[in-house]
Amino acid sequence: MAGRKVFDFIKLTNQLPAAVRADFGAMRSRYEAAAASVTALPSALEPIDWSYYSGRVGDPALVEDFKAKYGAVVVPRPADTASAGIAEMESTFKKDMADYVASAEERIAQFEATLAALAAEKPLKDMTVSEYLADKPDLCAKIESDIESRKL
Repeated sequence: MAGRKVFDFIKLTNQLPAAVRADFGAMRSRYEAAAASVTALPSALEPIDWSYYSGRVGDPALVEDFKAKYGAVVVPRPADTASAGIAEMESTFKKDMADYVASAEERIAQFEATLAALAAEKPLKDMTVSEYLADKPDLCAKIESDIESRKL
């Protein structure tokens, strides 16, 4: 069973809201019961002792017929057509998330720089209006244009 995905149910449970944890626990129990029943199955079928049946059945040709038909049975396994697409989606998602994390870290750095600039400013209670507007020429121009437009 190499390559099986192992779920960390404790980690998943801790990330869920309390309202759905009981449902999640029930789903976990069903999953573990199904996984245990699948794991308990043998990896290959036990071979049939055809000589035993040949000695017990009155017509050995009947046993040979069953043996031939049993040997001809082939259970088709579905082809794996989704793994390649899923792997591609996973790699795309990882790339997108790496880009998102990089841009988020860039925004965080910008916000921290803005916060540091605000912390370095003189407190508003100790500042005059002209001191406040001295390093904000856009705001100063907007205020002056508003004042000019409202003159009588």
